[in-house]
Amino acid sequence: MKVLICDDSKVARKSIEHALPKSWDIEVRFAENGQEALDLVEQGLVELLFLDLTMPVMDGFEVLQNIKEKQLDCLTIVVSGDIQEESQRRVEKLGALGFIKKPIVSEELHDVLERYGLIRELLPGDHQRRKTKTEHIEPTDILKEVSNIALGDAAKLLGDMLGSFIQLPVPDVAKRPYNTLINELHNENIRVNMVSEGFVGNAIAGEAILCVDNRTLNDLPSKLSDYHGYEFKDDSRSVLLDVASTLIAAFLKRFSSQLDLELNISQPAFLGMSETVNNVFKEDVKDKEVLIITIDYEIPDYHLNCDLYVIFTEASIAALEERAGYFIDE
Repeated sequence: MKVLICDDSKVARKSIEHALPKSWDIEVRFAENGQEALDLVEQGLVELLFLDLTMPVMDGFEVLQNIKEKQLDCLTIVVSGDIQEESQRRVEKLGALGFIKKPIVSEELHDVLERYGLIRELLPGDHQRRKTKTEHIEPTDILKEVSNIALGDAAKLLGDMLGSFIQLPVPDVAKRPYNTLINELHNENIRVNMVSEGFVGNAIAGEAILCVDNRTLNDLPSKLSDYHGYEFKDDSRSVLLDVASTLIAAFLKRFSSQLDLELNISQPAFLGMSETVNNVFKEDVKDKEVLIITIDYEIPDYHLNCDLYVIFTEASIAALEERAGYFIDE
């Protein structure tokens, strides 16, 4: 059988391949985004597809939609960190055989394969599995996949809170000077509202910042009232604190648990209200190298957007990379 593993994460591709039954007589290929996967499916080079949902170029939902509309002969199992119930309903409706939550567990994968008779169908043959090229994995690759899984947990909580589907982005993880973040956000004409929560533990420290524009801030109470069916008495500032606390805490807890960290998280506090970015960020740390995780949340039903920046101090980078290195060794 021709098997394709489609995920933008090197770590996820390696994990799925290792979880496959060792005795299978299969040929394994890899794709880094949905468009690459769809091209291979259309060429008849894929019979079983393991598909991520959150990817650049073309996401997993679009791949499933194309396979269904074009009636392509391909079985698909979704492996994703997007654990929202709406996402699982959508992939089932689009024809996926099953949904497996990241990080993948061999036993759960085998249960899905057994359910559809694929274990028995692919008993060992006379051929050995084709050797695949081993990809080099950097600590940043590990941290990106850890962030992707943490993002799924945070989005589910926010979606439950708002009663809406959250469009998950591909998180960006990079080491860079602090001032590059300032330059990216800098716009004298846009005023933003920022809530911050600090965190510290296991030689790691940093700050998580949720950033929303004025329209989003002002719309939050009425949007929540529409969903919950009663008038929110709290003002937009209080609602923003609740949203920030939900997103930041959920993300950091899932992120830290995967790396076996114990982080103490502070209470949310306003960094600035209706301020330009340059008036909010501290001048004395602009030239420091930091590790920044950038997440752009989109809530289509609400027409709302918010940006989450998780910033680790320069002194934390070595400790994070050491933790990530344990995954590489495995």
